[in-house]
Amino acid sequence: MPAGDAQRAWFPEMLSELEQKWYPDMTWDEYVDFCSEMTRMRENIWKKKDIRPAKNWCPNCQDYHDSRPPPISIRSMLFALKKMKILSENEFKELEKSWKKYRKSQNLDSYGKLS
Repeated sequence: MPAGDAQRAWFPEMLSELEQKWYPDMTWDEYVDFCSEMTRMRENIWKKKDIRPAKNWCPNCQDYHDSRPPPISIRSMLFALKKMKILSENEFKELEKSWKKYRKSQNLDSYGKLS
């Protein structure tokens, strides 16, 4: 397993999928669905590459447990689009602001689920 894969949020296959499927007029519901799809894709990549999660110590039960990365968030997707130069800085800021406003109005968490 290459170093750092256990901490990686976006694998090259996922970025390729993002580049192919993203389009400027996506609705926030489509963003949420796509992020869920990317989270599943990352889990499958972990299984395929036999990536083992880090262990975390639990002070309550006095034992180690596997940790898993959180799901892919909308903001993470926006950052990936910006890093791939699909979004300009201004487009990124505009979408980020719009997402924040939409989240608040719909009472959603950062993954687009009701909070």
